[in-house]
Amino acid sequence: MNFPTPKLNEIFQSTEGIFSVWGDFGVGKTTFALQTAFNAAKLGKVIYIYSKPNFPSEKVGNIIQDKSTVIIENIIFIQSTKFYDLNNIINNLEFLILNSLKENDYSIILIIIDSITALYRLELNREKKAKNINLNYQLNQILANLCYINEMYNIEVLIVNEMSRRSYNDQTEEIPSGGKVMDYWVINSINIKRTDKLNVRKFVLTKHPMNKKIELFSLLSENGFE
Repeated sequence: MNFPTPKLNEIFQSTEGIFSVWGDFGVGKTTFALQTAFNAAKLGKVIYIYSKPNFPSEKVGNIIQDKSTVIIENIIFIQSTKFYDLNNIINNLEFLILNSLKENDYSIILIIIDSITALYRLELNREKKAKNINLNYQLNQILANLCYINEMYNIEVLIVNEMSRRSYNDQTEEIPSGGKVMDYWVINSINIKRTDKLNVRKFVLTKHPMNKKIELFSLLSENGFE
């Protein structure tokens, strides 16, 4: 994975498993994912699945400045607006990968899902337990398929996730959306947080090869993280 923040690349050298970048609304998760996609597109094909209503065209425009046409064309953008459709897209990714190998096309080296739980959360309903159980099953299937693709084809996987809050012993803690399902499948976790400086973000790493809490800081501008 070639992240836009150099220090992250030092920590996550040759790391396997699913990567998750998560945090509150508007902290820069999509910007981070897009920069990672364009970095990878210098070396091979990238599949970028966007599962929110409004495609971030302006962010893409800011980040692709001075990028070559070849790099831009190496990114396959797919948009999904329903969780059921997202599930089907992930289920069919292996066919796309095999077809790419068959045609001797540029290898697919990275898959990004932005966001993995946005549509999932929209469909959750406390009064419909059976539906929620089915949604959790589908989320498990999506992550299991992504894990299989990562291991079988050596394709890196980055998922963008939202933040949830959980109360425990009269305290509230921030956790990735998806709860135990996400915790089981995600091997590498990057939490982006705001700071008291408008253009500075804090990265909190709790799942990584060094296995201890690490905090890093990065500047965020219109053109992305530095």
